[in-house]
Amino acid sequence: MALISLQPDEIIRKILEVRGIVSEEDVREFLSCKPQLVHDPMLMPGMKDGAEFLLRALSDGKHICIYGDYDVDGVLGTAMFVSFLREAARLLDSSSDITFYIPSRIDEGYGLNEGAIRAIKDGGADAIVTVDCGSVSAAEAAYARDIGLDILITDHHDPDPEKLPDCILINPKLQPQDDCRLSEDTGYPFKKLAGAGVAFKLCGALLTLMNEEKRSVLSEMIDLLCVATIADVMPLVDENRTFVKYGLLKLRKGARPAFDALLAVSGSEAAKLTSRDVAFVISPRLNALGRLGDASEAVEFFLTDNEDKINKIALRMDKLNTERRKIQDECYRECMELVGEETNFLLLKPVNSHEGVAGIVAGKVREATGLPCAVLTETQDNTGLLKGSVRSAGRLDIISLLREHSGLFERLGGHAAAAGFTITLEHEDALREVLSSDIGKMLEAEPDLLSDKEEAELEIDAGDVTISLAEAIEELAPFGAGNPKPALSLSVPADRITDVRTMGQDGSHLRFIADGVPCIFFGGAHTRFTGTGIVKIVGCPEINIWNDNRNIQFAVRHIDVLR
Repeated sequence: MALISLQPDEIIRKILEVRGIVSEEDVREFLSCKPQLVHDPMLMPGMKDGAEFLLRALSDGKHICIYGDYDVDGVLGTAMFVSFLREAARLLDSSSDITFYIPSRIDEGYGLNEGAIRAIKDGGADAIVTVDCGSVSAAEAAYARDIGLDILITDHHDPDPEKLPDCILINPKLQPQDDCRLSEDTGYPFKKLAGAGVAFKLCGALLTLMNEEKRSVLSEMIDLLCVATIADVMPLVDENRTFVKYGLLKLRKGARPAFDALLAVSGSEAAKLTSRDVAFVISPRLNALGRLGDASEAVEFFLTDNEDKINKIALRMDKLNTERRKIQDECYRECMELVGEETNFLLLKPVNSHEGVAGIVAGKVREATGLPCAVLTETQDNTGLLKGSVRSAGRLDIISLLREHSGLFERLGGHAAAAGFTITLEHEDALREVLSSDIGKMLEAEPDLLSDKEEAELEIDAGDVTISLAEAIEELAPFGAGNPKPALSLSVPADRITDVRTMGQDGSHLRFIADGVPCIFFGGAHTRFTGTGIVKIVGCPEINIWNDNRNIQFAVRHIDVLR
C-alpha cells in the first residue's frame, strides 16, 4: 500500500524528530542561517584557572610556547592560538614572546615528550600551553615543572584517571570521577569539541578577563575552527554546528590567503565550498605535511602574510598529498592481503607500512571488512617498538577496550573511535589474541556491536522525491559526523525497477529507475534485482545538475531485497 505523500517541510520535521530535535526553539536554531548556540567557556573544568594563568603570563612578559599536535586539528588550533595570543599581548602592551612547537610524527610521535620539552626550555620559554594533546601526559608535565617550565594543558581526548597531569588541565570530557579536584556539579554541556575548539573557548575566556570585545576577535578565527572541527570528525551538532556554519560562510568569502591558495592548487572554488570539500579537499592537503613532511610548516602557512611563501607551501602540500595517496594505496593493498589471517580484531603489520598513512589505511580496511583494525609500523630507530594506529567499528569504544590491557603498551591514547599506541615486538601476538578474544565475547552479548549498517530514519513514497525535498534537505547542512545526510527509504516492488545499467569507467556504479524515481548507486554494480518481492532502497534525494539542467535523483546508500 502506498504511503501518504508528505510535504517537504513535514519530512524535514520528522527527520529532526528522529534526531531528537523537537522543540520549536531547537528546530529554529538547527535550521538557522545564523545560529546562536554557544556555551559559557567558564563552565569547562580548568577554564577559569587556565585563563588566569595566561593573563598572568602575558602581564609578566613571559615567553609562551604553544605545543600542538601534527594533525589538522592540532595544527590549526596552534596557528589560531599563536595568532590570538600575539594579539592579546599587543592589547595588553606585553613584551611576551609567543612561539610554537609541533612534534614530528615519525621521530617523536603523538603528544608531549621530554626531548621536546627540554628543547623548548633551552629555547628560552617560560611556559608551555598544549593544544590537542596532554591529557595522559602526567610524566611529561612533571618533567616540565622539574626543569622550571609552567605548563597548561588543553585537550579533548579521553582522559585516563591514572595518567592525569598534575597541572591545570582544560578538557570538556573531564569528570569528577576522573579528577578528585572537581566537584560533583562540574561539567561542560557539550563534550565533543575539537582540540581547536577547546583552545577557542580558552581564547574567549581570556578575552573576558581582559574586558575585551569578544565577537570581532573570535570571528577572525572561526574559519580555522571550522576546518579543524570537520577534519577531526567531530559531530556537527550543538555549538560545533554554530562554529562550522559561520566558518563555512567565511571560507566562501575567501577571507584568508592560506585557504585561498590551498583551494587554488586543488582546483576548487571557494564560493561553493561545503563541509565535504573541507573533509576531502582541504584537510588531506593540510595533513600531508604532518604525514610526510614537517607539520610546523603548516602552522607557518597560516601565520605568515608573505604571499610567495603561502603559495609555495600550498604547492608543497598538494605535491605531498599526491605522494601520500600512492603510499597509502600500496599499504592498503598489502593490508587487505593479510586480512584472512585475523578474526574479530585486525592487527596488521604490512612490510611497506608507513606511519604517516597507517591511520588512514586502518580506516579503509575497517570500511572494507567491518572489523576494527590497527595497522602497525616498525619504528625507525631499531628499538624493537611498534607504533599502532587504530580505527574502531560500530559502537565499540576502542580506547576503553585497549585500556583494559594497558600493561601491554608503552604508550596509549585516543578516544572511542580511534586510538594510537606504542608496543614492544614481544607483546604483538598477545595483544592480537586478547583483543580478538575480548571482542568475540562482546559479540556474543551484542551481535550487532560492530555493525555500521545505516538504518532508515523515515520511509517516504516515490512521489515525495522531488527537487523541493532535495532543496529542503540542504537546509539541514552542514553534513558530517553526528549530522549525516538523511537516510530515507523507498519500498518499491521489484517489477517496478527498470532501466538497470552500469556506469563509470570500470562499470562499478549502477543507475536504475525505481517506481519512476531516477536512482544512482555508486559502487553498487554488484546489485541484482529479481522480478518478485519488495526492494527497500535507502538513500537521499539530491539535485543532479547537467548542462545547466537541474534534475532529481535518489543517491542510494544500500539496497535490501525483501521477499
